[in-house]
Amino acid sequence: MILRQALLTAAIAGIAGAASAQTPAPSSTSPGQPPARTADIATAPVAADASKLLGRNVKNRDNDTIGKIESVYLNTNGKVESVIVGVGGFLGVGERYAQLKWKDLHISDNGEKVVLDMTKDQLKAMAPYKYKDQALHGQVFNDRGVWNEGSRAAADSRSTTDMAAKTNRDRTIADNRAATTSTESTGDFNAHGDVSANAMIGAKVRNDNKDTVGTVKDLYVDDTGNIKTAVLSVGGFLGVASKEVAVKWSDLKRSRDGKSVVLTTSFGKDELKSMPDYKDDRRQPNQAATPSGPSTTR
Repeated sequence: MILRQALLTAAIAGIAGAASAQTPAPSSTSPGQPPARTADIATAPVAADASKLLGRNVKNRDNDTIGKIESVYLNTNGKVESVIVGVGGFLGVGERYAQLKWKDLHISDNGEKVVLDMTKDQLKAMAPYKYKDQALHGQVFNDRGVWNEGSRAAADSRSTTDMAAKTNRDRTIADNRAATTSTESTGDFNAHGDVSANAMIGAKVRNDNKDTVGTVKDLYVDDTGNIKTAVLSVGGFLGVASKEVAVKWSDLKRSRDGKSVVLTTSFGKDELKSMPDYKDDRRQPNQAATPSGPSTTR
């Protein structure tokens, strides 16, 4: 009896062990996908840490070394913008350089590992980088030269100066706006001398003899916001038997008479009346679609 129970226990244990061996361990990645990579350095390091990148090997996804970081280029804020990588050659002979943007590099292992999604041949095929000054080779530098503590102080000073200048500009603009707001308008013109578009519509157009030859009925602007065409009402009496013609805005000259705008043209009244009638081809509401009777909607 005891022997039979022992054999049964052993058989159950064997089955459980086999099932455990056949059950794969849970994985956080999908089948066929490489393990997720997490970068230890998410943003570009500042100058103080940039020197740690010098001499680092650049590897591809297969962990093959395809280049070495020779120099580091910083932006005006003192952060890494790109790195200069040496590729090819032997013991420095025949070596060429390529400039890689920081965002194209994958940094991990606390900055120890630098990976680039390129092959060595692709890296060699990039446009060669040439130092403006060979003294910058092997250095952390920016457009002003090798980066040092003095560079940091100068950058901080420039940042402070730029901020103060921006504050002063904003204050000046606000003061000018306040002064403009408190200035009284002058008829057809504002305080800056700009003419109101509303004053243009209905304005009389005169010839060189100061005789009225037409009235502005409408203005059309182009896609840049400039007035292109003026529609004038000419002829008739008190609007009766008048006609509308279109002239170029450049055919009208604008001047000022005190608070009023004055429009003149070299065209005579007869010339304007002989022009083709202007056809208003703007889209009009569909009258058929507009019910004339009371609405039956409840």
